Amino acid sequence: MNPAPYLPVKRAAGHAGAFVLSFARLLQRRARCGAASALALTLAVASCATVGDAAAQQPEREKVTVIKLASPSSYVDGKLRLTGVNYALEKEGWLKEELAKHGVTYEWYPIGAATGPQINEAFASKQIQFGSYGDLPAIILNSNAGNITRLVVPTSYEDAFLVVPKDSTVASIEELKGKRLSIHKGRPWELSLLRLLDSKKLSYNDFRIFNIEPGPGASALATGGIDALFTLQAYNLEEKGLGKIIWSTKGQPPDWKVGIGVWGARDFLEKQPELAQIVVTAYVRAAHWVSRDENREEMVKIGTVTGVPESVVRRNYEDPTISWRNRWSPLFAQHVYDHYRVNVDYALDKKIIRKRVGVEDLIEPRFLTQALKDLKLEEYWSREAAPGSSAGASVTPKSETPLTLAR
Repeated sequence: MNPAPYLPVKRAAGHAGAFVLSFARLLQRRARCGAASALALTLAVASCATVGDAAAQQPEREKVTVIKLASPSSYVDGKLRLTGVNYALEKEGWLKEELAKHGVTYEWYPIGAATGPQINEAFASKQIQFGSYGDLPAIILNSNAGNITRLVVPTSYEDAFLVVPKDSTVASIEELKGKRLSIHKGRPWELSLLRLLDSKKLSYNDFRIFNIEPGPGASALATGGIDALFTLQAYNLEEKGLGKIIWSTKGQPPDWKVGIGVWGARDFLEKQPELAQIVVTAYVRAAHWVSRDENREEMVKIGTVTGVPESVVRRNYEDPTISWRNRWSPLFAQHVYDHYRVNVDYALDKKIIRKRVGVEDLIEPRFLTQALKDLKLEEYWSREAAPGSSAGASVTPKSETPLTLAR
Protein backbone atom coordinates (compact mmCIF):
# COMPACT_ATOMS: atom_id res chain seq x y z
CA MET A 1 0.00 0.00 0.00
CA ASN A 2 0.99 3.61 -0.47
CA PRO A 3 3.19 4.68 2.45
CA ALA A 4 2.65 8.39 1.73
CA PRO A 5 0.27 9.02 4.67
CA TYR A 6 3.08 8.21 7.10
CA LEU A 7 5.65 10.69 5.69
CA PRO A 8 6.48 13.53 8.13
CA VAL A 9 4.86 16.83 7.20
CA LYS A 10 8.22 18.59 7.61
CA ARG A 11 9.36 17.00 4.38
CA ALA A 12 6.60 18.82 2.56
CA ALA A 13 7.67 22.04 4.27
CA GLY A 14 11.25 21.45 3.12
CA HIS A 15 10.16 21.06 -0.49
CA ALA A 16 8.17 24.27 -0.25
CA GLY A 17 11.20 26.10 1.18
CA ALA A 18 13.43 24.92 -1.64
CA PHE A 19 10.81 26.05 -4.12
CA VAL A 20 10.76 29.51 -2.53
CA LEU A 21 14.54 29.75 -2.76
CA SER A 22 14.55 28.83 -6.45
CA PHE A 23 11.90 31.46 -7.11
CA ALA A 24 14.02 34.09 -5.36
CA ARG A 25 17.03 33.28 -7.52
CA LEU A 26 14.89 33.33 -10.60
CA LEU A 27 13.56 36.74 -9.58
CA GLN A 28 17.09 38.11 -9.33
CA ARG A 29 18.04 36.76 -12.76
CA ARG A 30 14.86 38.08 -14.39
CA ALA A 31 14.80 41.52 -12.79
CA ARG A 32 15.30 43.03 -16.23
CA CYS A 33 11.98 41.68 -17.37
CA GLY A 34 10.24 44.68 -15.87
CA ALA A 35 8.46 45.83 -12.77
CA ALA A 36 5.25 44.01 -13.63
CA SER A 37 6.95 40.65 -13.98
CA ALA A 38 8.94 41.25 -10.81
CA LEU A 39 5.75 42.07 -8.93
CA ALA A 40 4.11 38.87 -10.18
CA LEU A 41 7.07 36.82 -9.13
CA THR A 42 7.19 38.56 -5.76
CA LEU A 43 3.55 37.63 -5.16
CA ALA A 44 4.30 34.05 -6.17
CA VAL A 45 7.22 33.93 -3.76
CA ALA A 46 5.07 35.32 -0.95
CA SER A 47 2.41 32.77 -1.70
CA CYS A 48 4.89 29.89 -1.68
CA ALA A 49 6.45 31.18 1.51
CA THR A 50 3.02 31.24 3.14
CA VAL A 51 2.43 27.64 2.07
CA GLY A 52 5.82 26.64 3.40
CA ASP A 53 5.23 28.36 6.74
CA ALA A 54 1.79 26.80 7.07
CA ALA A 55 3.15 23.36 6.30
CA ALA A 56 5.94 23.82 8.81
CA GLN A 57 3.40 24.77 11.46
CA GLN A 58 1.31 21.61 10.92
CA PRO A 59 1.90 18.96 13.59
CA GLU A 60 3.69 15.84 12.47
CA ARG A 61 1.56 12.73 12.19
CA GLU A 62 2.61 10.44 14.98
CA LYS A 63 4.38 7.33 13.78
CA VAL A 64 2.41 4.28 14.86
CA THR A 65 4.35 1.13 15.70
CA VAL A 66 1.83 -0.81 17.81
CA ILE A 67 -1.96 -1.03 17.67
CA LYS A 68 -3.66 -2.31 20.81
CA LEU A 69 -6.92 -4.26 20.64
CA ALA A 70 -8.95 -4.75 23.83
CA SER A 71 -11.16 -7.80 24.20
CA PRO A 72 -12.68 -9.89 26.98
CA SER A 73 -10.25 -12.76 27.38
CA SER A 74 -8.74 -15.21 29.81
CA TYR A 75 -5.54 -17.16 30.33
CA VAL A 76 -5.53 -20.95 30.20
CA ASP A 77 -2.25 -22.75 30.89
CA GLY A 78 -0.46 -19.42 30.59
CA LYS A 79 -1.86 -18.72 27.10
CA LEU A 80 -4.22 -15.93 26.13
CA ARG A 81 -7.60 -17.33 25.07
CA LEU A 82 -9.92 -15.37 22.82
CA THR A 83 -13.41 -16.25 21.65
CA GLY A 84 -15.78 -15.32 18.84
CA VAL A 85 -14.62 -12.99 16.09
CA ASN A 86 -11.46 -12.07 18.02
CA TYR A 87 -10.41 -15.72 18.04
CA ALA A 88 -10.87 -15.93 14.26
CA LEU A 89 -8.93 -12.70 13.72
CA GLU A 90 -5.96 -14.04 15.69
CA LYS A 91 -6.16 -17.50 14.11
CA GLU A 92 -6.08 -16.31 10.52
CA GLY A 93 -2.97 -14.13 10.84
CA TRP A 94 -3.93 -11.76 8.02
CA LEU A 95 -3.92 -8.69 10.28
CA LYS A 96 -0.39 -9.40 11.46
CA GLU A 97 0.91 -9.77 7.91
CA GLU A 98 -0.82 -6.65 6.58
CA LEU A 99 0.31 -4.42 9.42
CA ALA A 100 3.88 -5.71 9.06
CA LYS A 101 3.97 -4.18 5.58
CA HIS A 102 3.73 -0.79 7.30
CA GLY A 103 6.19 -1.58 10.06
CA VAL A 104 3.34 -1.96 12.55
CA THR A 105 2.39 -4.75 14.94
CA TYR A 106 -0.66 -5.32 17.13
CA GLU A 107 -1.10 -6.49 20.69
CA TRP A 108 -4.06 -7.77 22.67
CA TYR A 109 -5.04 -5.73 25.70
CA PRO A 110 -6.62 -8.39 27.95
CA ILE A 111 -9.81 -7.46 29.77
CA GLY A 112 -11.18 -9.27 32.81
CA ALA A 113 -14.67 -9.51 34.27
CA ALA A 114 -15.49 -5.77 34.38
CA THR A 115 -15.34 -5.43 30.61
CA GLY A 116 -17.15 -2.13 30.10
CA PRO A 117 -15.43 -0.04 32.77
CA GLN A 118 -11.99 -1.41 31.89
CA ILE A 119 -12.32 -0.72 28.17
CA ASN A 120 -13.78 2.73 28.82
CA GLU A 121 -10.84 3.57 31.05
CA ALA A 122 -8.38 2.27 28.45
CA PHE A 123 -9.99 4.38 25.72
CA ALA A 124 -10.11 7.48 27.93
CA SER A 125 -6.42 7.14 28.81
CA LYS A 126 -5.50 6.38 25.17
CA GLN A 127 -4.03 2.99 26.00
CA ILE A 128 -5.94 1.24 23.20
CA GLN A 129 -7.03 1.99 19.64
CA PHE A 130 -9.82 -0.62 19.36
CA GLY A 131 -12.06 -2.41 21.83
CA SER A 132 -14.72 -5.13 21.56
CA TYR A 133 -17.57 -4.76 24.03
CA GLY A 134 -21.22 -3.93 24.64
CA ASP A 135 -23.38 -0.97 23.74
CA LEU A 136 -24.24 0.80 27.02
CA PRO A 137 -20.68 1.37 28.35
CA ALA A 138 -19.72 2.80 24.95
CA ILE A 139 -22.73 5.12 25.03
CA ILE A 140 -21.83 6.24 28.57
CA LEU A 141 -18.22 6.90 27.55
CA ASN A 142 -19.16 9.02 24.55
CA SER A 143 -21.79 10.95 26.49
CA ASN A 144 -19.42 11.75 29.35
CA ALA A 145 -16.13 12.18 27.48
CA GLY A 146 -17.36 13.85 24.29
CA ASN A 147 -17.54 11.38 21.41
CA ILE A 148 -14.07 9.84 21.68
CA THR A 149 -14.90 6.47 20.08
CA ARG A 150 -16.98 5.19 17.17
CA LEU A 151 -18.51 1.84 16.33
CA VAL A 152 -16.71 0.45 13.28
CA VAL A 153 -17.91 -3.17 13.21
CA PRO A 154 -21.10 -4.47 14.85
CA THR A 155 -20.37 -8.14 15.55
CA SER A 156 -23.33 -9.76 17.33
CA TYR A 157 -26.15 -9.53 19.84
CA GLU A 158 -26.15 -11.28 23.21
CA ASP A 159 -29.07 -12.23 25.42
CA ALA A 160 -29.76 -11.27 29.01
CA PHE A 161 -31.47 -13.46 31.62
CA LEU A 162 -33.50 -13.20 34.79
CA VAL A 163 -32.46 -16.00 37.15
CA VAL A 164 -33.87 -17.10 40.50
CA PRO A 165 -32.64 -19.79 42.95
CA LYS A 166 -33.30 -23.31 41.71
CA ASP A 167 -35.89 -24.00 44.44
CA SER A 168 -37.68 -20.66 44.11
CA THR A 169 -41.37 -20.63 43.28
CA VAL A 170 -41.10 -17.22 41.60
CA ALA A 171 -42.06 -17.42 37.93
CA SER A 172 -42.16 -13.78 36.78
CA ILE A 173 -40.66 -10.36 37.40
CA GLU A 174 -43.94 -9.23 38.95
CA GLU A 175 -43.59 -11.82 41.70
CA LEU A 176 -40.25 -10.33 42.70
CA LYS A 177 -41.76 -7.03 43.86
CA GLY A 178 -40.30 -6.06 47.22
CA LYS A 179 -37.58 -8.70 46.94
CA ARG A 180 -33.80 -8.54 46.48
CA LEU A 181 -32.81 -8.12 42.82
CA SER A 182 -29.18 -7.95 41.72
CA ILE A 183 -28.11 -5.99 38.63
CA HIS A 184 -24.66 -4.60 37.88
CA LYS A 185 -25.57 -1.05 36.89
CA GLY A 186 -23.94 0.54 33.88
CA ARG A 187 -23.37 -2.80 32.17
CA PRO A 188 -25.05 -3.43 28.79
CA TRP A 189 -27.75 -5.75 30.12
CA GLU A 190 -29.11 -3.07 32.47
CA LEU A 191 -31.08 -1.61 29.55
CA SER A 192 -32.65 -5.02 28.95
CA LEU A 193 -33.83 -5.14 32.55
CA LEU A 194 -35.19 -1.60 32.37
CA ARG A 195 -37.17 -2.51 29.26
CA LEU A 196 -38.62 -5.53 31.03
CA LEU A 197 -39.59 -3.41 34.02
CA ASP A 198 -41.21 -0.76 31.84
CA SER A 199 -43.20 -3.38 29.97
CA LYS A 200 -44.68 -4.49 33.31
CA LYS A 201 -45.14 -0.93 34.63
CA LEU A 202 -42.46 -1.51 37.27
CA SER A 203 -39.34 0.40 38.31
CA TYR A 204 -36.29 -0.03 40.55
CA ASN A 205 -38.37 1.42 43.38
CA ASP A 206 -40.43 -1.78 43.39
CA PHE A 207 -37.41 -3.89 44.41
CA ARG A 208 -34.51 -3.99 46.81
CA ILE A 209 -31.76 -3.40 44.24
CA PHE A 210 -28.28 -4.80 44.82
CA ASN A 211 -25.61 -3.35 42.50
CA ILE A 212 -23.28 -6.38 42.29
CA GLU A 213 -20.89 -7.67 39.62
CA PRO A 214 -22.02 -10.87 37.84
CA GLY A 215 -19.58 -13.22 39.60
CA PRO A 216 -20.40 -12.18 43.17
CA GLY A 217 -24.04 -11.90 42.11
CA ALA A 218 -24.09 -15.54 41.06
CA SER A 219 -22.53 -16.52 44.39
CA ALA A 220 -25.15 -14.49 46.27
CA LEU A 221 -27.88 -16.23 44.29
CA ALA A 222 -26.50 -19.67 45.11
CA THR A 223 -26.20 -18.92 48.84
CA GLY A 224 -29.58 -17.24 49.19
CA GLY A 225 -28.20 -13.74 49.60
CA ILE A 226 -30.49 -12.40 46.86
CA ASP A 227 -33.80 -13.46 45.38
CA ALA A 228 -32.99 -12.89 41.71
CA LEU A 229 -30.09 -12.05 39.41
CA PHE A 230 -30.24 -10.26 36.05
CA THR A 231 -27.17 -11.14 33.99
CA LEU A 232 -25.64 -12.57 30.82
CA GLN A 233 -24.75 -16.20 30.14
CA ALA A 234 -27.03 -17.74 32.75
CA TYR A 235 -27.12 -21.23 31.23
CA ASN A 236 -24.05 -22.19 33.21
CA LEU A 237 -25.83 -21.34 36.47
CA GLU A 238 -28.81 -23.42 35.45
CA GLU A 239 -26.77 -26.45 34.41
CA LYS A 240 -24.79 -26.36 37.66
CA GLY A 241 -28.03 -26.38 39.61
CA LEU A 242 -27.38 -22.92 41.07
CA GLY A 243 -30.43 -21.24 39.59
CA LYS A 244 -33.19 -21.36 37.01
CA ILE A 245 -34.03 -18.96 34.20
CA ILE A 246 -37.53 -17.46 34.32
CA TRP A 247 -37.13 -14.87 31.54
CA SER A 248 -34.67 -13.92 28.79
CA THR A 249 -34.34 -11.64 25.77
CA LYS A 250 -34.30 -14.62 23.40
CA GLY A 251 -37.07 -14.13 20.89
CA GLN A 252 -37.16 -10.40 21.62
CA PRO A 253 -36.21 -7.76 19.00
CA PRO A 254 -32.65 -6.38 18.86
CA ASP A 255 -33.58 -3.34 20.96
CA TRP A 256 -33.95 -5.63 23.97
CA LYS A 257 -30.64 -7.40 23.48
CA VAL A 258 -27.04 -6.43 24.15
CA GLY A 259 -25.30 -5.13 21.04
CA ILE A 260 -21.65 -6.19 20.81
CA GLY A 261 -19.23 -4.48 18.46
CA VAL A 262 -15.73 -3.26 17.73
CA TRP A 263 -15.17 0.38 18.65
CA GLY A 264 -12.28 2.51 17.45
CA ALA A 265 -10.69 5.57 19.03
CA ARG A 266 -11.94 8.55 17.02
CA ASP A 267 -8.53 10.23 17.09
CA PHE A 268 -6.88 7.13 15.61
CA LEU A 269 -9.57 6.72 12.94
CA GLU A 270 -9.08 10.31 11.81
CA LYS A 271 -5.29 10.41 11.90
CA GLN A 272 -4.52 6.87 10.69
CA PRO A 273 -7.31 5.93 8.27
CA GLU A 274 -5.17 3.48 6.30
CA LEU A 275 -4.23 1.49 9.38
CA ALA A 276 -7.82 1.68 10.65
CA GLN A 277 -9.01 0.23 7.36
CA ILE A 278 -6.65 -2.73 7.71
CA VAL A 279 -7.98 -3.50 11.19
CA VAL A 280 -11.63 -3.24 10.14
CA THR A 281 -11.02 -5.40 7.07
CA ALA A 282 -9.39 -8.01 9.32
CA TYR A 283 -12.49 -8.07 11.52
CA VAL A 284 -14.78 -8.50 8.52
CA ARG A 285 -12.63 -11.39 7.29
CA ALA A 286 -12.88 -12.90 10.76
CA ALA A 287 -16.67 -12.47 10.85
CA HIS A 288 -16.89 -14.24 7.51
CA TRP A 289 -14.78 -17.15 8.77
CA VAL A 290 -16.87 -17.55 11.92
CA SER A 291 -20.13 -17.37 9.95
CA ARG A 292 -19.34 -20.36 7.73
CA ASP A 293 -21.13 -23.56 8.74
CA GLU A 294 -17.96 -25.65 8.46
CA ASN A 295 -16.39 -23.60 11.26
CA ARG A 296 -19.30 -23.80 13.67
CA GLU A 297 -18.00 -26.80 15.60
CA GLU A 298 -14.61 -25.15 16.06
CA MET A 299 -16.36 -22.11 17.53
CA VAL A 300 -18.20 -24.35 19.97
CA LYS A 301 -14.93 -26.04 20.96
CA ILE A 302 -13.21 -22.69 21.53
CA GLY A 303 -16.08 -21.67 23.79
CA THR A 304 -15.22 -24.53 26.15
CA VAL A 305 -11.52 -23.76 26.73
CA THR A 306 -12.23 -21.89 29.98
CA GLY A 307 -14.21 -24.77 31.43
CA VAL A 308 -17.68 -23.87 30.17
CA PRO A 309 -19.60 -27.09 29.35
CA GLU A 310 -20.19 -27.72 25.65
CA SER A 311 -23.93 -27.91 26.27
CA VAL A 312 -23.87 -24.36 27.64
CA VAL A 313 -21.94 -23.04 24.64
CA ARG A 314 -24.44 -24.65 22.28
CA ARG A 315 -27.40 -23.21 24.18
CA ASN A 316 -25.83 -19.74 24.00
CA TYR A 317 -25.58 -20.06 20.23
CA GLU A 318 -29.07 -21.48 19.71
CA ASP A 319 -31.57 -19.03 18.25
CA PRO A 320 -34.25 -20.19 15.77
CA THR A 321 -34.87 -16.61 14.65
CA ILE A 322 -31.42 -16.12 13.12
CA SER A 323 -29.24 -18.33 10.92
CA TRP A 324 -25.66 -19.10 11.91
CA ARG A 325 -24.39 -16.99 9.03
CA ASN A 326 -26.50 -13.95 9.82
CA ARG A 327 -25.81 -14.24 13.53
CA TRP A 328 -22.30 -12.94 12.78
CA SER A 329 -23.32 -10.24 10.31
CA PRO A 330 -21.14 -7.10 10.62
CA LEU A 331 -23.49 -5.02 8.49
CA PHE A 332 -24.72 -1.61 9.59
CA ALA A 333 -28.28 -2.66 8.84
CA GLN A 334 -31.21 -0.47 9.84
CA HIS A 335 -31.78 -2.47 13.00
CA VAL A 336 -28.26 -1.51 14.20
CA TYR A 337 -29.00 2.21 13.82
CA ASP A 338 -32.39 1.73 15.48
CA HIS A 339 -30.80 -0.26 18.31
CA TYR A 340 -28.38 2.53 19.23
CA ARG A 341 -30.91 5.30 18.71
CA VAL A 342 -33.36 3.62 21.08
CA ASN A 343 -30.65 2.78 23.61
CA VAL A 344 -29.38 6.36 23.72
CA ASP A 345 -32.93 7.62 24.29
CA TYR A 346 -33.49 5.01 26.96
CA ALA A 347 -30.23 5.76 28.77
CA LEU A 348 -31.05 9.47 28.72
CA ASP A 349 -34.61 8.91 29.95
CA LYS A 350 -33.39 6.69 32.81
CA LYS A 351 -30.69 9.24 33.72
CA ILE A 352 -27.89 6.77 33.05
CA ILE A 353 -26.39 9.49 30.86
CA ARG A 354 -26.92 13.24 31.13
CA LYS A 355 -25.97 14.30 27.63
CA ARG A 356 -27.48 12.98 24.42
CA VAL A 357 -25.10 11.58 21.83
CA GLY A 358 -26.25 11.32 18.22
CA VAL A 359 -26.20 7.99 16.43
CA GLU A 360 -24.33 9.65 13.58
CA ASP A 361 -21.57 10.46 16.09
CA LEU A 362 -21.49 6.91 17.44
CA ILE A 363 -21.38 5.01 14.16
CA GLU A 364 -18.64 5.14 11.50
CA PRO A 365 -19.63 2.94 8.53
CA ARG A 366 -17.06 3.98 5.89
CA PHE A 367 -14.37 1.45 6.85
CA LEU A 368 -16.85 -1.41 6.88
CA THR A 369 -18.30 -0.37 3.53
CA GLN A 370 -14.83 -0.41 1.97
CA ALA A 371 -13.95 -3.75 3.56
CA LEU A 372 -17.11 -5.40 2.19
CA LYS A 373 -16.31 -4.03 -1.24
CA ASP A 374 -12.67 -5.13 -1.17
CA LEU A 375 -13.61 -8.62 0.02
CA LYS A 376 -16.58 -8.88 -2.37
CA LEU A 377 -18.93 -9.60 0.52
CA GLU A 378 -21.56 -6.91 -0.11
CA GLU A 379 -24.28 -9.55 -0.57
CA TYR A 380 -22.97 -12.33 1.65
CA TRP A 381 -25.09 -11.33 4.68
CA SER A 382 -28.73 -10.30 4.69
CA ARG A 383 -29.58 -6.74 5.70
CA GLU A 384 -33.07 -7.80 6.68
CA ALA A 385 -31.85 -10.44 9.11
CA ALA A 386 -31.91 -9.69 12.82
CA PRO A 387 -32.34 -11.85 15.91
CA GLY A 388 -35.94 -11.91 17.04
CA SER A 389 -37.29 -11.41 13.51
CA SER A 390 -38.61 -14.02 11.10
CA ALA A 391 -36.33 -12.63 8.38
CA GLY A 392 -33.23 -13.67 10.28
CA ALA A 393 -33.65 -17.36 9.60
CA SER A 394 -35.48 -17.29 6.28
CA VAL A 395 -33.74 -14.71 4.10
CA THR A 396 -31.14 -16.27 1.80
CA PRO A 397 -28.41 -13.88 0.61
CA LYS A 398 -27.91 -13.60 -3.13
CA SER A 399 -24.25 -14.58 -2.94
CA GLU A 400 -23.24 -17.99 -1.66
CA THR A 401 -19.62 -17.80 -2.81
CA PRO A 402 -17.29 -18.16 0.17
CA LEU A 403 -14.39 -15.78 0.59
CA THR A 404 -10.99 -17.33 0.07
CA LEU A 405 -9.02 -16.59 3.21
CA ALA A 406 -5.65 -17.33 1.70
CA ARG A 407 -2.86 -15.22 3.14
